[in-house]
Order: sequence, then C-alpha cells, then structure tokens
Amino acid sequence: MAAGMLAILAGAHDLLLVRMGLFGGAYYTRTPHAMFFFVVILAGLVVERYSRTVADYGALNASLSARVAEREEQLRGAFETVRLQQQEQAVLVERQRIMREIHDGVGSQLVGLLNVVTQPAPDRAVVEEHVKLALDEMRMAVDSLQPTQDDLSTVLATLRYRLQPRLDAAGIELVWNVALIPTIEPFAAQAALQLQRILLEAFTNVLKHAAATRIVMQVSWHGDEAPPLVRIVLTDNGRGLSRMTGGTGETSERVDAAARPAGHGISNMRSRAQAIGARLEIEPADDQAGGGTRVRLEWPCVMP
Repeated sequence: MAAGMLAILAGAHDLLLVRMGLFGGAYYTRTPHAMFFFVVILAGLVVERYSRTVADYGALNASLSARVAEREEQLRGAFETVRLQQQEQAVLVERQRIMREIHDGVGSQLVGLLNVVTQPAPDRAVVEEHVKLALDEMRMAVDSLQPTQDDLSTVLATLRYRLQPRLDAAGIELVWNVALIPTIEPFAAQAALQLQRILLEAFTNVLKHAAATRIVMQVSWHGDEAPPLVRIVLTDNGRGLSRMTGGTGETSERVDAAARPAGHGISNMRSRAQAIGARLEIEPADDQAGGGTRVRLEWPCVMP
C-alpha cells in the first residue's frame, strides 16, 4: 500500500509540477523511481506467495503420505487377520474332511469287520477281505493329504502302487496304459479321493466277482472336446456283467438295464462320479461274446 501511495504521489507531482508547471514547476520526474520500488515490492510479494504455496503443498503431501501409510498399515493388518482366519478355516475344513473320510471309509469297513468276527464261525476269507479294504481306505485317506492334487498321473500311480500287491496275489495281469496328461487346474483332495474310490470299487469288483486274469487301464486326454476331459477306461476279461454275483448286494444284470436297480457298490460309484462332475458308464466289454466288463469314466477338467 505504501508503494502504491508513493507511486500515486509521484504521478501527481509529475503531472502538476512538471507537465502543467503549477506551484513554480519542477524539472525532474519522480514516477520512474516510484514505479521501480513498486515493481520490486510486487515481485517480492509474488515470490513470497509462491514460496508459501509450495510450502503448503509440501506440508499437504507429507500429511497425505502419512495418512496413506497409516491406511496401508491398517489394510495390512486387516489382510493378515483375514489370512489367519482363512488359514484356520482351511485347517478346520481339512480336519473335518479327514474325520469324515475316516468315519465313512475306515470306520464302515471296521464295522463290517466287527460284524463278521462276532459270528460263531467267521469266514477267514471274508475277514481278510474286510481288513484289506480297511487298509486301502486308510491308505487313500493318507494319500489324499499329499500335495499332488494338480497331478492326475501321480494320483493314479499312487492307486496302482496300492493295488498292485493284491492284483499280483490274485494272479491278475495289469496293463497300465496312461497317456501324458497336461497340467490341469488343481483339484481338491476330496475330488482325488472320490476318483480313487471309484477306481478302487471297480478293481475290487473284478477281484471279488469277475474271475478275470487281465485288466487293462487306459487313461487319455481329450483336449479338443468341449469341455476338455480325461477319459479313464478299465476293462477286464472276466465273466462279464451277466454272470457276476457278489456278497455285497451287487446285481448280476447289465448296469444300464432298467429292470432292476444297481447294487450298492455301483450306485456308490455313480454318486461319487456325480459328486466330482464326471460321467460313469459300465457295460460289457464285448457285447457279442458276453465276456468282460468295461468301466468308462469321463471327467471334465479345466486347463490353467
């Protein structure tokens, strides 16, 4: 304000005294000097305002950075809490799954074994069969805990390793024809266990009822179909469906016949296949000769 008043007074002085010659006149103008000081003061004001604005923005950025860091720390804490909760939930679910599998698998076999051994004259062969089935159930439950759920070939190879001694003891040749299966999306341990139980039931039916000497296991990948699927075909050269009878309620009819319902074993296979989204077909291996049985399982899988 002082510089502005000084410039106004200098302008009045030059107008009245120098230009108009009033009050005795004057020879030197004052306006250039007053304007110089006025411009210098204005420049100082601009610099001061700019410096203050920069300082304000710096303080604001620092405050925002502190708030962002605080929010990030809170989010990290929340994510860690959620991660721990999810981990605890996963452990709880896995523990419940293991208990359920032990109850439904090993427990049911032990109950059947108990019913057999409490009879006055238990059949040694039946007792031995129940013990083997209980061991197979326990081994599959243990195998399902291994981190191989994204490798179907390993799951099938583990089942072969478990069943090979029983097949050798029964004098059954196993032809293992498993093609190279590409990496598929990891599947749950429950799905791997259901798949193993389906195949275990198929092998057990051959061992108990078919009187076969040869089993062919074929596994192939069909990526050109929609959706891509794994096809598992188990074929034996036994007596066939029309002559098979069993002590577990298995029927002796063709599975696809609608006259009589399938037995518990086959119905369990179908329910397990449905649980993992697979399609199960059981049919005679040779319709003309009537010998042998073919179990076909088609399981849709997703590529990663």
